[in-house]
Amino acid sequence: MAANAPTDAEIPSLSSILEGALTRAGPHPLRLGDLLDETAERGFGLLMLLLGLPMLIPVLPPGSSTVVGPIYAVFAIQMLRGSGRPWLPRSLQNRTLSPRAVQLLRDRGLPMIRAIERWSRPRGFWPGERVGVRIVAVAMLFMGLILLGPFPFLNTPPAVAVMLLGVALLNRDVVFLLAGLAVAAVSVGILLVTVGLLVSLLAFLRAVLP
Repeated sequence: MAANAPTDAEIPSLSSILEGALTRAGPHPLRLGDLLDETAERGFGLLMLLLGLPMLIPVLPPGSSTVVGPIYAVFAIQMLRGSGRPWLPRSLQNRTLSPRAVQLLRDRGLPMIRAIERWSRPRGFWPGERVGVRIVAVAMLFMGLILLGPFPFLNTPPAVAVMLLGVALLNRDVVFLLAGLAVAAVSVGILLVTVGLLVSLLAFLRAVLP
């Protein structure tokens, strides 16, 4: 190992980076672009984690999942193209977080991330960094497509999958990668079962109705 190679203890945790960004912002508005600048190449994992939080609510306002789904897809395509950090339009980068959102991030987001960090640590990706990132991207693309579908109550499993994959990206943690892929597979299975039941129901109704 090179003498100047950073150890795990020398690599700043995501919680410390976010806490520093919130502290520096103080009473001033916090831009989404500022958060991305603070997290640099870990921005994909951060956004996957943050965007998944509202999707954990089983019943969301109409259209919520159809907004988040395309964002997942866009980020997945960027990762598949080899982008080192997420790209957002200038209008979105300049969008400031509301005081309520900043307070939620400070009161709930940071404790949640610290709890995750107690379980997750850098374990490396198998079968390699580039392949691991692209596996995450493909899984996230499928989860985004599921959220675009007109199926109620199917937003939570894909969101959990994307959040686990986001943690895997943040820490290059193969354990969370496998957990996220497992939940993604369950999400696809639930979708297939739901579609099969709907097809069977439509066939039954067609047979019994005049």
